[in-house]
Amino acid sequence: MAKEVSFSGASLPKKPDWKLPAKYELKTIIGSGSYGSVCEAKLKPEATLVAIKRMKHLFDDLIDCKRILREISILSKLKHKNVVGLSDVFIGEGDHMKTFDELYMVMEICDSDLKKLVRTDVNLSLQHVDTLLYNLLVGLKYLHSAGIYHRDLKPANCLVNQDCSVKICDFGLSRAVGVAQNLGELPNTPREGQEGGAVVPATQRLKRHLTGHVVTRWYRAPELILLQENYTEKIDIWSVGCIYAELLGMLDGAGVKVSDRGPLFPGSSCFPLSPDHKHKTDYKYHTRGKHDQLNMIFNLLGTPAEGQVIALEREDAKKYLKCFAAREGDGLKSKFSKVPDSSIDLLQKMLLFNPDDRTPVASLLINAAFKDITVAKDVEDAIRKEGQISNDFEKEQDLDDAKLRKYFHKEICKYHPDQPAP
Repeated sequence: MAKEVSFSGASLPKKPDWKLPAKYELKTIIGSGSYGSVCEAKLKPEATLVAIKRMKHLFDDLIDCKRILREISILSKLKHKNVVGLSDVFIGEGDHMKTFDELYMVMEICDSDLKKLVRTDVNLSLQHVDTLLYNLLVGLKYLHSAGIYHRDLKPANCLVNQDCSVKICDFGLSRAVGVAQNLGELPNTPREGQEGGAVVPATQRLKRHLTGHVVTRWYRAPELILLQENYTEKIDIWSVGCIYAELLGMLDGAGVKVSDRGPLFPGSSCFPLSPDHKHKTDYKYHTRGKHDQLNMIFNLLGTPAEGQVIALEREDAKKYLKCFAAREGDGLKSKFSKVPDSSIDLLQKMLLFNPDDRTPVASLLINAAFKDITVAKDVEDAIRKEGQISNDFEKEQDLDDAKLRKYFHKEICKYHPDQPAP
């Protein structure tokens, strides 16, 4: 049993203008971002702690509005210990469905998230790291069984508790892929500037910053960077590999300073966005840069084989890749020289350029690294019994204000059947 260590963090002042029902007692604001804020609250009379996410100015940007609708719709259909639970959705007290412009989501509250954990001045044991990864993979297996690609997995979207439990959250960019639908808003188009037995060293609840970055390129799989349309659930496996790499940097004895912890591939630009407008069409110019996202990947993992490049769908992506200088890459061991070989091998199974070569989540869960962690019931419960989910609104070609209100009403009625229609 690992020793328990505490997080510490200051709370923000209370905000008195939240339009909450009387059964919720607002305590403190614990996060804020472009979509709104999150507060810690008590649900009376049991005094159960919950997290309430408040989203203001909902209809100012209909793309953002649709993402919020998507998150609510997906979360309302998912019930699993490794996915954050949604218990209530409502509009502000005194507001009306025809005119409301802010919405509240009531969710499970967790101690912190993996982004905060990585930045905390503590070290983890291998048992900690493997338990966190195992729980994340169990949650991901459940999502994939439900036909959900998360598409934006990153440390900030993985909530964590002191018992090493992990809860996946933030489903605004996710897709229910079990049915034909409009798959617009791919996570390749950033909105830049909005930006088991172990006890995890983290007990006191921290502020969770809701980053304004709708998409973070650092955790994006190569096929997403290259705008491939026929990607699979393996995009999430790549993201989990990137998260695992950050956790390995926390290992006691790994030799990584707290100030040096961070993303494995912190690129500052990537295809097809140009960091220099004077060289928009000059692919060679960008591939020579030190901070191109793919360049950082290739420096460590090596450039893809010719056959993998030829297999890509887009001609511009093929042309772009051919501009990179061929290299073998330094290898993951060069980055984590003091990390056990078994952990490097597990990481390598997730971080492969060709998605078909990445190990499926079901196979990852039976890796030898988890032999002392695996619980048979976890594997059984990681299959959604109701099958794959779908969202009717995704089939709509034009979701205007009126249609969005109609679909929000449908979601709210799951928790408040008597809610008047708009």
